[in-house]
Amino acid sequence: MNLPECLICLHFMVLLHLCFSPSRSNEDNVIFLDSGCLDLIVVFSCSRDKYRFYACLLRARFDENKDEKDMVKATLMLKAGEEEFWANQHPQPYIFPDSPGGTSYERYECYKVPDWVLDYWHPSEKAMYPDYFSKREQWKKLRMESWDREVAQLEAETPAGGPRTEALPPARKEGDLPPLWWQYVTRPRERPT
Repeated sequence: MNLPECLICLHFMVLLHLCFSPSRSNEDNVIFLDSGCLDLIVVFSCSRDKYRFYACLLRARFDENKDEKDMVKATLMLKAGEEEFWANQHPQPYIFPDSPGGTSYERYECYKVPDWVLDYWHPSEKAMYPDYFSKREQWKKLRMESWDREVAQLEAETPAGGPRTEALPPARKEGDLPPLWWQYVTRPRERPT
């Protein structure tokens, strides 16, 4: 099977799968389908004109089968499309650099929003995430209680010439927290761009 046939069948499989999704309306499924299938064509296309050509073929196939009412036939087509989809996946799908798995995902700390910014949220914004902010208040109290012990442990275990690695020591007593545990519990959020 050549590339255009693979993409067209893939498009139709995704169409059927999304149309039968109970959590979304049919209109939402079609919108999601169009964007997802066009993304797949981008991965397989090496130039803009080929992408446009395959996108038009995809649209023609979609228009040809958009009025299918027979559920048995649609289910069989879905199964065949799923099998073809898994058989013809791209070996190296395109991942946007800032997306999870991308080359620059969470790379630059300077673009992270520090945790103290959450202290200035309006109460109506905090009300949208009650579980997180209740835990956060408990963490802040625990941090205030454990800070002196953490610093004392770091000072006691740091060699005279300074630390040789960036590794932090573990907690030494049962029930204690390791030094600077706060930065792991409240990982900085990425600034939306």
